[in-house]
Amino acid sequence: MTKFAPGLHAAIGKEVDVAAYDRFTGRWSRLFIPDVLAAAEVGTGCTVLDICTGTGEAAIAALPLIGASGILIGADISPEMVRSARKRVNDPRFWPLVTDGQALASRNDCFDAVICQLGLQFFPDPARGLSEFHRVLRPGGKVSVCVISTPDQAKLWGELAETLGRYLPEKREIFTASFSLGDLTRFENLLKGAGFMNVSVVRDVRSADMGSFKEYWESVEAGIGSIPQSYLLLSASDRRSVREEVEAKLAKFEVGGILHLSVEMLIGSGQKDPRSVPATLPFSARTTPFDPRFADLFACPSTGASLEYDPATDEFVSRQAGLAFPVRDGIPIMLLDAAREPT
Repeated sequence: MTKFAPGLHAAIGKEVDVAAYDRFTGRWSRLFIPDVLAAAEVGTGCTVLDICTGTGEAAIAALPLIGASGILIGADISPEMVRSARKRVNDPRFWPLVTDGQALASRNDCFDAVICQLGLQFFPDPARGLSEFHRVLRPGGKVSVCVISTPDQAKLWGELAETLGRYLPEKREIFTASFSLGDLTRFENLLKGAGFMNVSVVRDVRSADMGSFKEYWESVEAGIGSIPQSYLLLSASDRRSVREEVEAKLAKFEVGGILHLSVEMLIGSGQKDPRSVPATLPFSARTTPFDPRFADLFACPSTGASLEYDPATDEFVSRQAGLAFPVRDGIPIMLLDAAREPT
């Protein structure tokens, strides 16, 4: 592998090893999700966008909060990640969607809450992503975004990234993206710049036992995530060297063969001005194989115009843009590079 897939975490066409992802990232991610959901005020009846849904960790935690009347869109730019989430989150209130967080295939003013768990730091333009989050929120709606702090405050990823930097200097930007929003002041300014009010960014620290170093390294070898994928670019001899260096660095955190580590995250939140005037876009009448509550949240990512579902081709069609977006395995693929001209 020499090219990273969109989103950086999953290889193109390869099924996500959910267990390996959980050992490397998921087990830590879920420790912070309750605070993310609380900051977004996710509650009964909410329509929620979980952008960068990954394997569905935040979605699983959000579903009990939204109740029977709630709606949850689990979106990610990686089709492989979305498929893994759909397998884990078997619930009629959850709808998987492939879309770019910097060009969301959603109508203006349609979500009560937008959550983004460990994803914004991988956006090429996080400011643009936050502006999109703001656009799709209803007036008064809340956003909550969790990102990793600095490498020294997240040793299990930071030590590996630092070591890889000496072996793959040309890829450094890829595997250090995990920490690209670790500056609290910059993160806060990005939220304010996107138009959010009542902005807050807090540091949140969690500690956990993560098993042996061998178990940790097995998750690295599985290659799920930007840092493990970078590691797999190395030759066999360089991989052995990297393992030895990282094992030596983490040895001080090992007691009785078990690694005891802590991780710091930043959780940023804000609100869309309740006085904003909501957009009034017509809802298109159509028959789809989907719950219409989900389908009517979609919009063309290029123009923002409404979409029609064509059952003959199993596509969402934007007549205004002249684009047809495929539905694959029941998942709408709302990416411009996946679209074609409608027949």
